[in-house]
Amino acid sequence: MEIQSQPAGKSVLGWVLIAVVIIFLLVFTSILRCLSPVSFLQLKFWKIYLEKEQEILQSQAREHATEMAKENVRCFFERSHPKEYNTPSNKAWQQISSLYTFNPKSQYYSMLHKYVSRQETGSIKSMEGDAMIPVLGFVDSPAIQSPSDL
Repeated sequence: MEIQSQPAGKSVLGWVLIAVVIIFLLVFTSILRCLSPVSFLQLKFWKIYLEKEQEILQSQAREHATEMAKENVRCFFERSHPKEYNTPSNKAWQQISSLYTFNPKSQYYSMLHKYVSRQETGSIKSMEGDAMIPVLGFVDSPAIQSPSDL
């Protein structure tokens, strides 16, 4: 009798496959973290920073959008001209939305941080030494759940 022809053998084979995949992912993650250019505590700080930056950005964007919407509605009903609002340009939004690259020479914790720090040059394009580091992939993730995701 073959192992695959019996239901119990298939079940054992399935569990072995699941265990192998889990062990592979654990080893792969451990190797990535060991090869990371940043320390564990710095990585933890980085995740906390990004979480707080996202919270503040959402809050500020919500406030700014609300004020602008109120002003536009007021002007519509009063038939007046709206006051000037300082809103980032499309180029600025695109630059802070681009993919993050790590550079040990000039460390930025996010694309927003990089944009604000390099604002005088007008560009945040990649520099020599910029690299995509897999362990820092959380920087580009749309939502960070919690700092304990390390």
